Amino acid sequence: MPLHPDDHSKRRTSYITVETPVSTRPLQHRTSYINQHDSLSTADRRHKRTRTSAGRADSGQGPVLSRSRSVPVLTESFDAPAVLSDQVSAAQDATTFDMLTDNVVIQSTDIPSAQSSVLLCTETDEAYWFALEKLGGIFRIDRNEFVLQNWDVRCESLEIGAYHHIIKLPHGPSEMGIACTCPQWKAHHICPHHRILHDHITELQTYPVLAPNPPPPAIFLCTTPFASSHIFSCVSSLGRYESGKRVIVSLQRDGRWHCQSCRFAEGCKHKAHAVTFAIEAGFISEFSENGLINEGTADIENTLMMHAGGRNDGLGERGCISHLPIPPPRWCSLPNEAAYAAPRPICIETHFCLDSTARCCCGMSIDSISDLDRLLSQATQPATVFGLTYRLEVTLEVIPCPACRHWRRLLGPDLSNLGVFNWNNSLLFTHELLNAFTNAFTASETPFSAFCLTVRRCYEDHSSTMSFCSDETFVRAWFAFVRLQELDSKMECPTCGPCPSLVIADGVSLATHVSKLTRNVKPPTWTDSQSETINSISSYKARRLAAIFQRDLRTIVNKFLDSTHSGSKELPESVVDLFKIESLYPDVASLIHLVVNEQTALHHRKNSRLLLRQLAAPDIVLQLVPYAAIELLKTLSATGSAPDWLQSLCPVFGTIVNAYRNEGTPLPHELRCVAKWLAGRAVDVYTRLAQHEPAEPTENLPRVPWYKTGTHYGLPAIRSRRAYSKLKYDARPVDLDAEEMGDCNKFYKTYSRNHLTGGILVLWCTHSICLGFHTIPVAEGRNDVFSAVYTRFRQAPQVIIYDFACQLAPYCFVREARYFRDTRFLIDELHAHDHTRCGQACFASNAMRYDERIRSANTSAAECGNKGIKRIRKTVSFMIHEHAVIFTKVFLDVWNRTAIRRMLET
Repeated sequence: MPLHPDDHSKRRTSYITVETPVSTRPLQHRTSYINQHDSLSTADRRHKRTRTSAGRADSGQGPVLSRSRSVPVLTESFDAPAVLSDQVSAAQDATTFDMLTDNVVIQSTDIPSAQSSVLLCTETDEAYWFALEKLGGIFRIDRNEFVLQNWDVRCESLEIGAYHHIIKLPHGPSEMGIACTCPQWKAHHICPHHRILHDHITELQTYPVLAPNPPPPAIFLCTTPFASSHIFSCVSSLGRYESGKRVIVSLQRDGRWHCQSCRFAEGCKHKAHAVTFAIEAGFISEFSENGLINEGTADIENTLMMHAGGRNDGLGERGCISHLPIPPPRWCSLPNEAAYAAPRPICIETHFCLDSTARCCCGMSIDSISDLDRLLSQATQPATVFGLTYRLEVTLEVIPCPACRHWRRLLGPDLSNLGVFNWNNSLLFTHELLNAFTNAFTASETPFSAFCLTVRRCYEDHSSTMSFCSDETFVRAWFAFVRLQELDSKMECPTCGPCPSLVIADGVSLATHVSKLTRNVKPPTWTDSQSETINSISSYKARRLAAIFQRDLRTIVNKFLDSTHSGSKELPESVVDLFKIESLYPDVASLIHLVVNEQTALHHRKNSRLLLRQLAAPDIVLQLVPYAAIELLKTLSATGSAPDWLQSLCPVFGTIVNAYRNEGTPLPHELRCVAKWLAGRAVDVYTRLAQHEPAEPTENLPRVPWYKTGTHYGLPAIRSRRAYSKLKYDARPVDLDAEEMGDCNKFYKTYSRNHLTGGILVLWCTHSICLGFHTIPVAEGRNDVFSAVYTRFRQAPQVIIYDFACQLAPYCFVREARYFRDTRFLIDELHAHDHTRCGQACFASNAMRYDERIRSANTSAAECGNKGIKRIRKTVSFMIHEHAVIFTKVFLDVWNRTAIRRMLET
């Protein structure tokens, strides 16, 4: 039971001395401040000096003491390293020696050396493990999950109020997956908590579990010193959408709730569980909710963007005189890039001379002109340099272009070394000004017109007669500038690499008007008469993909489950006769009878009901039984047992098998028959669909500029989408199949009502790094995700998370079953609540329970990116397509660079 706040107030700060052996250096004498609370009288509370051992007692020596909130402190002195004595009872541990430690202040002095029985990676990890073990920084949530108090490397102490969940899950006979919630692990997949769990798994498994199985929504861990914060471990959701993923929630001393994931957000879904627990435990008596105010306005600049995008100013394809690459601004540059040298102020420069960098916008270089021609044709003309807060009148040396022979085509200097962008030899812009707009619109919603207004006001502060260029001119100059700037982030995550095993796909309503699309727009979904045609798969073969493919029989099973509960012991009268199910699916009928059998334990009935619910789902059976789980289910049906990693492939069967295994009872014959039948159904569906091999990768595909096609991914195209001539709706631009899926369909009323395109399809990694995007010409559909992955990835990702994954799975398996054979399609946590008829096998929250890779993934990474992209939605909606693509890519490149910088600094 958690302590009442009044009990916590009895804690005192005790001063003890602990000696710990270190394997490679003399023992260190460590002086530690430890927060202790006990039931002794005030007179008996005094400083105690204790000598303990850094090694753990041998198996069988000493009792297993409660580690829910404390570590026992022995008050007797020993000349030799001590072990826990039987004289210290569990009751004494809970009442007299219940100690909570959150901060260790270490002072070291050398004492005689001793050999340690604990081997750690580094000396820092050694000190960390010692502090965790001796001072109560370890909390065991369940069999596989722990909470470790964080380690402050600089102070060499446990960090007060900072805790992280870490979990281990089996993946094979000798494979173990580990995932941690700390930022360092998320960025680099390695952290001190990872090393502690890896090196001390044997010791950690001896700790008692804090809560019953399954763990409750909120588990009280401890109270930090001075009762400043109550620490809880909380889940995000319950019931059908429960993922098992937990976060740390704390009640601050000032009465505010803080969530490790949501910070102080009022809409936090984790906080509610901790609040309920805190009220029941008496930590708080009442709490209040504060509403959030959503504010947002957007300026309409349709005329500006139309004029800027539709005007031909005679500057050709390049659109400017400057041509040298321009480094990114320092605030978004990466460590591996050359440092950006800030140019000196231009106010001292009033005349710009020709140099070796001089060119015309057509590409003619000054090196192609003889010295005599230069001398005869060289001229000086006035120009204006526009800065961030003022303008400057200068002169510029130019030479008429001998190739263009146009009065507006002149050779001029590049001027990048001076921090100036030469647009047309008459209008020049400082890099500071142009980078300022990039900085503004990527940080907050800033239309061109609003930015130009702020610059114009700055000019007016300098002089009432000083004017800025027209908004239209600035727009055209900025687009020419960013084409030269090296902002490309390569669309690659430094941790996941170019081909992440987990990809998150999502459509973004970042749309431009349909009238602005050009014939050059060719997304990965594009096919023509030259595309490879596949005739081996047909709509007939693509039928009957669900485990129970008759809709009326699935309805009967669902009605049975809706009209009964886990404690029901007989079939309800409202359920239709099960004769048809018994004749067509006898194994399912036997499972139904097992569910209502009064001799079946209640928790086993609950697990069997979950299996029945998933059998009656309309999803393709390969969602419930992945290809890699087929042989494991056959083994289960034959022997009645299966390896632990079955749960990571087929969570519902893994739960059932583990439940019987933990009790030491054999798996019922009914469940073994269901496993055999399911394996057979999965084999039948896969065999019918796997009729052809995926296309071989090639590098000979035509390369078209990305700003014209509207497609830009970090990975180059290695395949073209095939045409599946015998699939009824394959060649249709709109995903008609998806619109007929009832509760799972996606409507595009926003696009059709406003005459917009489908927006863009974006692929993300779990670190919210954009992997690329493409324009959706008509409406978002499964074809966009299928084509983006198939045309770019040599091998399909292991996991694809998509808000429409329940129907993306059959779409992909029907067309390229062998390519997507080992891919799992999961619905992210945010959108799972909208899929009321889909099976839990489609939910990422379901897979998280037994797969640390998905548990550690931010399934809402796409939504985080979408929230940022909203800043440019209004501006993009009025742009021509080419400008919209460039503008979007600049935003995503800056987004990636910011995220990468944050990861590298972690």
